[in-house]
Amino acid sequence: MEEPGMFHPIKRAAPATANLCPLRLCLRAILLLTLFVARLQAQGSSAGANLGVAFPKDTIALETTFRLACSIGHTGVCLDGALGFDWGRPFTAVYDLADLDIGLAVARGAERPTALLLRGGVSSWTRNDHTSEGGVNAGIAVRHLMRSGVGWRVDYNWRRFPQFMWPSLTFGLESDGWLD
Repeated sequence: MEEPGMFHPIKRAAPATANLCPLRLCLRAILLLTLFVARLQAQGSSAGANLGVAFPKDTIALETTFRLACSIGHTGVCLDGALGFDWGRPFTAVYDLADLDIGLAVARGAERPTALLLRGGVSSWTRNDHTSEGGVNAGIAVRHLMRSGVGWRVDYNWRRFPQFMWPSLTFGLESDGWLD
């Protein structure tokens, strides 16, 4: 209960872009991205686009992602990252996604390798540029090099945020040696 005659400032909601990227957070993100790309260059890399279906908390969605990962033929520790969008039904929700993972890749076959990648890491999620959450993720990917430098990838992703889970299944094409 407020006392009459006391000065009370008017409280206004902060704009949606306020503190979108505080300086320390942005500098850490840039450093992490730089280390990520440097490690990808050291282990061989691939890049690609994925398309699939996601099951966010309030709808079913079309998932589109751009992904950077270790080379398809790489065996060992593998970094994997994704940026993308999920287009929710009834086309009123757009979800921005970012994943940064570390995993273990096992590749078989010399000329046209097939690889299994088990990974886990952190995720961020933003709905319609207003609501954001951070969480964790785990995934499994099967990757195969079809011909020189071009391969396919099937991914099952499981993301866990504070209030909900977000599974997805995607298929994509990759270009091996993208950052080499």
